[in-house]
Amino acid sequence: MKVFQSIEEVDISEVIVATIGTFDGVHQGHREVLSHLIKRAKERNAKSLLITFDPHPRIVLNKGAINLRLINNPIEKIEILKEVGIDYLLVLPFTFEFSKTSARDFIKHYLVNKLHVEAMVIGYDHQFGRMDGEAVNIDELLKSFNIDVERVPEMDIKNLAVSSTKVRQAISEGNFELANVLLGYKYAFCGTVIHGNKIGRTIGFPTANLMLDYKLKLVPADGVYVVEVYFEDEEYQGMLNIGYKPTINIGEKSIEIHILNFDRMIYGSRISVRVLKKIRDEIKFPSINELKIQLEKDKTEVEKFFSSYSKANQ
Repeated sequence: MKVFQSIEEVDISEVIVATIGTFDGVHQGHREVLSHLIKRAKERNAKSLLITFDPHPRIVLNKGAINLRLINNPIEKIEILKEVGIDYLLVLPFTFEFSKTSARDFIKHYLVNKLHVEAMVIGYDHQFGRMDGEAVNIDELLKSFNIDVERVPEMDIKNLAVSSTKVRQAISEGNFELANVLLGYKYAFCGTVIHGNKIGRTIGFPTANLMLDYKLKLVPADGVYVVEVYFEDEEYQGMLNIGYKPTINIGEKSIEIHILNFDRMIYGSRISVRVLKKIRDEIKFPSINELKIQLEKDKTEVEKFFSSYSKANQ
């Protein structure tokens, strides 16, 4: 997959079948659209192109931007899309000035004049371009420029229409049995290991305190989770805690991972964490000793999970 970071970088000479959208999460619904895109491109002996935006349009337009958290950071999204098999990715810088572009002007100046798009494959409810407060029939507008249009039907999983909003909600609630099914892969985040208060080490549960790479990354609900940890190309089993550690009254939210059967100093290192299941909510215990007892129970549950998980995936 070749990536263009602006329209000026584009040097495509082939016929193009394109899709467009933010594609946050690149979830199962997105993958269905991309599957249709790749298929239609091959049928036309053309190349497939995904047009997306950075930053997320809601950030620029301030539509709930203060609370917006994203499933993928820009690098993660590109890496996931590489695995899907599209030919080209165009990341358009989304500015306030760009947001003023009407649907008609976008089609004419970008899709037709610069990208030579022959057909569009888009989601069942997708719209693009400034609407000017009037209903715009995107399909008819595209056809008026001799661009064929295919609308991909809604995808339902577990009686839910798959959407980035549904995925974000599931992650925010700590429901990874649902979130990972909707995504089609394990939700992950990356960060750098930083120094913490080291209390975990004193009770037999040393933790890697994580500072996330991306400030807009969606963080799961407070609680304790089963996770896979990736460090220096090795995979480890782990137990993740997100929250304010009320038992010791730290007061600041933290993300920390106890890596099972691991005893290395990794301050300053980058690790990746994949979240599999929530064990419990964060709890304030009467004493550090009672916290330790609960952590032992949590560890046992994590080990049982991985024991059954490994057998199920053999």
